[in-house]
Amino acid sequence: MNKKFIVATRPSLLAYTQTQQTVDLLKAKNPDCEFEIIKISTHGDAVTDKPLTAFGGTGVFVKELENAIIEGRAHFAVHSLKDVPSIQPEGLTLAAFPTRQDPRDVLLIKAGLSIDELADNCVIGTGSPRRSVQVAILKPNATFVDLRGNIDSRIKKLEDGMYDAIVIAAAGLKRLEKEIDQNAFLPVSICLPAIGQGAIAIECRKNDNETIELLRTINDSDTEIAVTAERSYMKTIGGGCKFPLGAHATVHGENIELSVMLGNHHTGQIIRMSQKTSVTDAKKLGKKLGDAIKTQAEEQGIEILRY
Repeated sequence: MNKKFIVATRPSLLAYTQTQQTVDLLKAKNPDCEFEIIKISTHGDAVTDKPLTAFGGTGVFVKELENAIIEGRAHFAVHSLKDVPSIQPEGLTLAAFPTRQDPRDVLLIKAGLSIDELADNCVIGTGSPRRSVQVAILKPNATFVDLRGNIDSRIKKLEDGMYDAIVIAAAGLKRLEKEIDQNAFLPVSICLPAIGQGAIAIECRKNDNETIELLRTINDSDTEIAVTAERSYMKTIGGGCKFPLGAHATVHGENIELSVMLGNHHTGQIIRMSQKTSVTDAKKLGKKLGDAIKTQAEEQGIEILRY
């Protein structure tokens, strides 16, 4: 397969870095192939002065990359899976999922304090309703303030004293080889991650068999099974990033365990569920828990905001 492949990515340092890391995996498995990375700015990159929940919903970081594939300007695009809506545009497919990075969230605290040393009335930076409603259990008197920007700018805002603490994904820090204090990790039992957090999805045209064959050489089956369950849950709920929604699946041999949550960040209500099944029923498990959560949400008066 001696061919050159054009790879689309967002222009941020993290997006470019994880794309380069993905291309390196592909090169190792396909030494005869060449790759050219092109940077394409998305709507989510362009609008930096508003919370993500205030515009666009899911898909604001992928649409322009998908257009490049559809129009033939790129063979495939590398996405952070948590940015990808539950339904793909006509003619596109998520062809491969490399081995997942750490899915956990991290609470970075100014001056390296522990969470117990953090003041009760602290200011915590995060643009995610999912993070704020769960971290509020640990710090019920905290004020949550929107946080946007790349990883370095977010950390600088913390160091400059704009926040007492910030919540960000461990995966991005690790991909950029940032040091993380072990005490900073939030266990998934406390803060359930975003759907697909830490995973990368590679998207291409559904009928491009040559590219699909290439991409499948770096697919990790456990990651694919886990995110299939998580995304089935997301699709069943039908929500975007405008309200608290999280899921985390782990594969143990022939079995999969899926933990899910849905909340209301205005009232602090949270519903959590967890169940195990065979890996062959990963998609069904996501739908089953999604239906069960929707029933409980209705009983508890939690409105599900659709995008």
